[in-house]
Parts: sequence; structure tokens; C-alpha cells
Amino acid sequence: MFANTGEIMRIVVDTSSLFYGFQIDGRNEFITTPSVIEEVRGKKMRRNIEMEMDLLKIMEPTGRFVEDVERIARSTGDIDQLSRTDIELIALANETGSHLMTNDLSMQNVCRSLGIPYESFKGKSIDTEIEWGYRCIGCRRKFDRFYDECPYCGSELRKYPKKRKTIA
Repeated sequence: MFANTGEIMRIVVDTSSLFYGFQIDGRNEFITTPSVIEEVRGKKMRRNIEMEMDLLKIMEPTGRFVEDVERIARSTGDIDQLSRTDIELIALANETGSHLMTNDLSMQNVCRSLGIPYESFKGKSIDTEIEWGYRCIGCRRKFDRFYDECPYCGSELRKYPKKRKTIA
């Protein structure tokens, strides 16, 4: 968990953290987006969230911060792996100067590029920063962005790691 410095921390939590049983406490400020609450499925999980709603602040990020996340996610090649909710959560963490609690490796990769502190809850954290590219399975041409099909031969594109950097 985040280092306890005695200060109240602002932590943005994603759906997977809530799903895996992350406990919201009164020691820190916890924030999420309306879309995370909408993603909560199942009576038990919804009941747990509803019991903690007084400890969970619901906010939407400003459009400028959403656009920044989309731009960075395009440059890292993670844009196609992120849902609208994921993008909003990263933008909210960036806008509020918060830490992000997420198990999603693509979200962690984008957070790292933006300098947003993150931590995984009962999941894996990234150990390599990856910039993704796309390669056609037919003609083998490479692209920096995703297309539904290769503009040259019409075959499917697959993601591949264009650059890797080990995180110390």
C-alpha cells in the first residue's frame, strides 16, 4: 500500500480495486468517477459500495485533462486498451494530484508516462514501460496507431512492443 507519511492522501480508485475488495477507510480521501459506480455489478458489491458512499467522493474530470490522457495513451499505444472509464480515472488522478489505485497494466503505463503515482491492489504492477505499435499480420507493415484493418492489404493488425524500458 501507499507509504503512510501521516498526511491525508487523495486516492482515486478504479472498478477493479473495488471488485477485489479494497477497503475504503476514513484515514484518506477516496475519489472515483460516476462511470465506476455505474460499472459496479452484483448485489453484494453494490451493497458494499453503498455502505461506503459517505467515504467516497464522486467527481468527473475536466475535459482538458481527459484530452491529455488520450494524447499520452495514443503515444504509448495504450489508447485501444483503455475504456472511457479508465481514461476518466487517470484524468481525475492527474487533475486532483491524487494517487491511483488500479490493477490495470495499461492504466499504470499511462500513469507512469504522466508522472501519476499509482499502486496495484492484489494485482500485478508493471515492471517495464512499453510503447506499443501495430503490425499487419498479412503484409507485416508497421503502424504507430491502430486501424480496424491494414490500409494496404486489409488484414488484421496486432499490437507489438515497439520500445521497452525497465522500471527501476
